[in-house]
Amino acid sequence: MKEEFKAAYEIFLKEWGQEAQERMAIEEMSELIKELCKKIRFNRDKFENVPNEKIEDNIGHIKEEIADVLNMAEQLEIFYGTEEIEKIRSEKIRRTLNLLKEVE
Repeated sequence: MKEEFKAAYEIFLKEWGQEAQERMAIEEMSELIKELCKKIRFNRDKFENVPNEKIEDNIGHIKEEIADVLNMAEQLEIFYGTEEIEKIRSEKIRRTLNLLKEVE
């Protein structure tokens, strides 16, 4: 998490509270899911009937929604415990890397 964001996140959590930010996180995740589903649909159609402008708009929306989801997830990380969540993330990455080694 960027240190410059942390102070703002703490203000948001104090102002709106945990429950409101959890709801907002759910909303932002659903918006990202929607945009990713559109991209999958475009890919399934092999972009043949989809105008380039629509594809570029979709990619821009995906980037915006990723930013929103990251901002909300990092706020929740502060509330639930940054240190513990970082440990869990590290363990999950290590476990996945080990799985990849087993596959090779």
